[in-house]
Amino acid sequence: MNTNIMDILLSLPAVFLAMSFHEFGHAYVAYRLGDDTPKLQGRLTLAPLAHVDWLGLIMFLIFGFGWAKPVKIDPNNFKNRIKGDILVSFAGPMFNFILAVISFFMGGVLIKFLFPTSYIASNIIERIIRLNIVFGVLNLIPIPTFDGYNIIKAIFFRSNAKAFWKYERYGNIILLICILTGILNYIVGIPAQFLYNSLIHMSWIFF
Repeated sequence: MNTNIMDILLSLPAVFLAMSFHEFGHAYVAYRLGDDTPKLQGRLTLAPLAHVDWLGLIMFLIFGFGWAKPVKIDPNNFKNRIKGDILVSFAGPMFNFILAVISFFMGGVLIKFLFPTSYIASNIIERIIRLNIVFGVLNLIPIPTFDGYNIIKAIFFRSNAKAFWKYERYGNIILLICILTGILNYIVGIPAQFLYNSLIHMSWIFF
């Protein structure tokens, strides 16, 4: 089998899980805060097909940068709109980090006791851990469309509305420049690698 095809197949579980947990995190926290919009739209689930954007998935598999189907929420249903916006935005990345930790422990047990010599099992688990960490860090970047920007906006928008409107106007250009120049790799790669290494270094304690 062609190496690229094998690489895509090994990455699919990680991509589906990362996108599903991320969007489910947004939907679940919004629902718990009083907004039933995600539930009514069928997004209160971990089923990948409810969250996948097929174009975004193809872009991710080919170019390493894609997107899922955004969860729609109605902040007017929150008792505290600012707090609700912050918690819902932060939930997506947090669920990715939680899945990375869960995958680390479950993967360690599976590899040690069930598949000690399986290259495929260890490779898939490693990709799930690494991709969820990268996904979590990436979405905390304060650039428009990412959760990190939504968090900053929720906190400071009222006193800096014009500045945010101007920033959003050039958000896609800023993101494109970061991608083309490789700056995004450093912004995401360095903290993601640190978190990944820190997690892996714990393996000697538990396994």
